[in-house]
Amino acid sequence: MSPDLFDSGWNAARIEEVLSRHPRRPLLPPCESPEWRRVAANPVAARLIGPLRARAEAECTEPLPALTDALYASFRHTGIRLTFERVYFERRRRLARAAVSLLLSSPEDPWRARLQASMLEKFRAIFEEVSWALPAHVNWDNEDACGKEPLQIDLFCAETANLMAEMLDLFGSVIPADLQARVRERLQTAVFENYLRRPFHWKVSTNNWNAVCHQGVIGAALATVDDPHFLAELLAEARKRLPAFLSGFGPDGGCSEGPGYWNYGFGWFAVLNEQLETRTEGELSLFGVSEKIRAMAQYGPRVCLRGGNLVNFADCGATGGLRPPLVAYLAKRLDDADCRYATFEAYRSLAAGAIDPDSERSDLFQLARLLLFCPEDLSAPATAAPADCYLPDLAVVVSHGTDRRGHTWDFAAKAGHNAEHHNHNDCGSYILNIDGVRLITEIGSPEYVRDFFSPKRYEFLAARTLGHSLPIINGCEQPEGSQYASKVLSHALEADHTAFRLDGTACYPAEAGCKRFVRAFRFEKEAGKLTVEETFELERTVSLETAVITCQPATQKENLAVIEAGGLALAIRPAPGTRLDRIEQHTYQNHDGVAESIQRLVFTPETLSAQVRLAIEIELL
Repeated sequence: MSPDLFDSGWNAARIEEVLSRHPRRPLLPPCESPEWRRVAANPVAARLIGPLRARAEAECTEPLPALTDALYASFRHTGIRLTFERVYFERRRRLARAAVSLLLSSPEDPWRARLQASMLEKFRAIFEEVSWALPAHVNWDNEDACGKEPLQIDLFCAETANLMAEMLDLFGSVIPADLQARVRERLQTAVFENYLRRPFHWKVSTNNWNAVCHQGVIGAALATVDDPHFLAELLAEARKRLPAFLSGFGPDGGCSEGPGYWNYGFGWFAVLNEQLETRTEGELSLFGVSEKIRAMAQYGPRVCLRGGNLVNFADCGATGGLRPPLVAYLAKRLDDADCRYATFEAYRSLAAGAIDPDSERSDLFQLARLLLFCPEDLSAPATAAPADCYLPDLAVVVSHGTDRRGHTWDFAAKAGHNAEHHNHNDCGSYILNIDGVRLITEIGSPEYVRDFFSPKRYEFLAARTLGHSLPIINGCEQPEGSQYASKVLSHALEADHTAFRLDGTACYPAEAGCKRFVRAFRFEKEAGKLTVEETFELERTVSLETAVITCQPATQKENLAVIEAGGLALAIRPAPGTRLDRIEQHTYQNHDGVAESIQRLVFTPETLSAQVRLAIEIELL
């Protein structure tokens, strides 16, 4: 029988038969294993771990920042998440720094005893948190709970459950037996039994919540549960629920949440597959031989741009690249060339800089895998970069080229609809990077506050049409909703050019008075030129403007706009009939809560009439 857990023949009884043949075994090598000595001797890994080790030593005598009642309650009072979450994630980062430093220390290391004591203290403190869920994700009907809900399983409760299980795997030889027993009891009652008992919303979700929460729950169970009957119950429930996550991806493997959430949602799904295959020695798998899952795996590399940049439509960061251990695992598991290329690029990019000790993802889960997968030599040539691609279900095109002066161009554009996961009202938007420099840009994910996930979402610049390189027709932006959808009319991916044409008429409301709106892109690779042409048929002619968004300095020189960054000067020249009207500056709070600004280059028709053509030509000076 196929190992694919989603095949119809896998019921709880048959799953139990498989589990009965395979005793529990750790996914990560325990402390003192030869694998950690190999990592410690890896020169690339040593460069990465250096700054983390220095922080871990300094933190040996520092208590963890406290999660006070006032911090738990702050989201309720202000709607701001970062006040609590900065402390919450810092606690986990400090544990990770201590744990990884201990894993890589030798028996003769003079800091070893102090690192072990520090690790145990931090582990105990996180275990003893009353609630592992974020206040932004709990039910506030009981105000006396101050944002603490011990039985809520959200994304980060699930991650913490997995963290607890992996700590037992890694450090079972040094964690006191009574603490280990308490951890197992809490996981059993508050996580595993709770998962079977309650209809959590994410069980039927088609976005990242489904995969992340399932990995935390089921992954922790695979690592800690010996009873094959109970573990089979958990897996039988998960096999019914995880297909909803897979249904959120089209046959092309595209993730409408963007590569950041692909890193997250599909990344955790891939880890759960690794955990399941490890526990059952390959007799059970989430990947199976699914071509759709292979396409999902290839999505990440396909939407990577030079310089560690990403195609960041929707709530997704523009930079950061892909997680090296994820693409390394996919490259090995699927024998995939695009993932191999992405692995080399991810590790090269990381080694050129350093691990950010304050990054949310500098936690034990990611750091341990980052180091275990780390290559010892980054000078070997990588395989060929992913080719241009068109994702028909996602309605996104990504294209790369090198102009005759040697500048590398990355272009991406989207069609889509306005009810996508982590949606922005942005059908028809586009991105242009040259030599890895972001020039025509997407804001991506702003600061996550309560109102951003409320009916006020589209008042935020990042999510509304105003913050994208799009037209505003008779004062109307695109509204939210699946009915506001564009249609791809044609696309062409040729050696010398890429063309993409879409009909965005239905993306605008009736009051826009737009009978027809068509946008066409043509990217000429050797010439180094991007043309954007728009045609409109209007029932009324009050106002019409189209825009280019950049995060870089921009100036207006008569009828020419120039964006300057990274030693480049990008000229945006209106075609006849189009004029550069003005350059606006808009501010917003970025994902870290810091104020940033974008420039909005506004183009209008020289003469507004019922039938209008607007066009701009974009090339380097």
